[in-house]
Amino acid sequence: MDLQNNTAVAEQDSAHQPVLKKKPTFKELATKIKEERARRAKFLAEYEKKRAQEDDATTDGEDEFDTDEVAPAASPSAGQKMPPPPPANTTVTDEQEELPPTPSNAGRIVVKQKPPYPVHAFGVFLEGLIMLIASAIQVAPELVGSVMLGMLSALAQPLINVSVKASGKGMPVSLNLFIIAASGERKSSTLQAVAKPMYLAISRAIDQRRQMIIQDITVDGMVVGLIERCVAQYLLVMEGATLLSGHAMKQENLGRFLGIVSSLYSNEAISRTRVDQHCTGEDRRLSATIFTQPIVAMEFLSSEMVMQQGLGNRFLYSQPQSLVGSRQFNDIDLDSDPLYLDYCEKIGALANLPWTINEHTQGVEPQTMRLSSEAKQVWAIYYNKQELAAGPGGEMATHAGYVTRFAEQVLRTSAVLEFVENPHAVTISADTMARAIELGDYYLGSAMEAFTAAPANKTELDARTLLEWMKNKTVELNMYAIPARMMYQDGPRCARPSTRTNELLSVLLARGEVSKDARPVQYKGKRSNDNYTVTGMGNEPE
Repeated sequence: MDLQNNTAVAEQDSAHQPVLKKKPTFKELATKIKEERARRAKFLAEYEKKRAQEDDATTDGEDEFDTDEVAPAASPSAGQKMPPPPPANTTVTDEQEELPPTPSNAGRIVVKQKPPYPVHAFGVFLEGLIMLIASAIQVAPELVGSVMLGMLSALAQPLINVSVKASGKGMPVSLNLFIIAASGERKSSTLQAVAKPMYLAISRAIDQRRQMIIQDITVDGMVVGLIERCVAQYLLVMEGATLLSGHAMKQENLGRFLGIVSSLYSNEAISRTRVDQHCTGEDRRLSATIFTQPIVAMEFLSSEMVMQQGLGNRFLYSQPQSLVGSRQFNDIDLDSDPLYLDYCEKIGALANLPWTINEHTQGVEPQTMRLSSEAKQVWAIYYNKQELAAGPGGEMATHAGYVTRFAEQVLRTSAVLEFVENPHAVTISADTMARAIELGDYYLGSAMEAFTAAPANKTELDARTLLEWMKNKTVELNMYAIPARMMYQDGPRCARPSTRTNELLSVLLARGEVSKDARPVQYKGKRSNDNYTVTGMGNEPE
């Protein structure tokens, strides 16, 4: 009787058990990705056809719209056509990154058309996954890819080094990502989707990797953490202003911070000395992913100390296309998608791979990946090409400090991509190297655009800040000219005192962005004769 009851209970419990979905095979996933590509291509063709029809219907009185020359406006002007939003449930495509800039792009560093993000360079599996996450969250594939590249580097850095030589330990595979995106770009949602399996694995770890992720740091705290708590860390900063404008980046600490990050990037030892204590750490690793607002990025890139110390040269720069204003509701559930579940399983396995600790240094002891003969030939050609471009008369000679180091960035990227394909690989294939070069070329172009658009120094940055303030006040107060006295009394902090105001006005005058206006202006009950008009706003005296 008891046996019959137990059998009945077991049958009843099994009836309530969820039915497990069959895990798709790699061939099925590849077929799904191929079908998705065909659907994206069809949508793009229909979209371009619709745009062509709208252009044909444009009246003769409209001005031509050249996206390479016209900066995004604060709001659409009369007669100006803005790109229509994509249909609901439409997959976000790389090609959509080439659409004309929208008002949400105002204030961004890069306003030129960008080439499509080479998402296929991540390999078949991750390509489909990146497009899936981009579609679900409705962000540009570049944002997903950049976050993923930073996270994969953080997972790989305690396990592998990479070298072009036949012997030796090689160099770390740590990568630093500098992602420029304004508020409302769904950075947190993207990070959560990409890093979810890593977070879960770290939370369940019983060793030092539980302290792998660091965010709110000081220089000393970072050094002590790497020496005493976790030998391979992932610096993850969601708001760059908290780091780049915080305690770690104050003038008295900036040099130390830059030096430590540079040392870790190059696999040099770090140390901390006090009156009663000295501690040293070898074989430590640090990867950083920093999200920052455009204005903070401009300040960072315009810092002479940052670029001279080399910290700026050790980042991959990303400024994903904004989709704000074109996003439509969709019902994609990542947690039930087989492709995403397979990704979570794969990342969880990578995050749980055991670290080997060196008994002497108490740091990591990674295995070294080397290049196949074909991969080495491909990389050598790329290395030579970048060296020529950085030399006197080369197309990138003005940014030689960054360009001459970039082949190393590509080398590290190739190791990370190979690691994802096979975490136990010891050789990088020519195909992987070719994909790393394509991905690297995209980030190199992104960096060149950011460097070109960023202010050359602090004075130019402050001049831009003052100019934007003058533009806003011209509209807000309906003034045809702004008194100099108003600038140093109520203007931005960077324009104070009056001597600094005059320095910045000299820069703006020399560039023709403002002009002296002889018309008097009333300000705080007093007449002002030292006034300036912003060029191009229609307020210039006749």
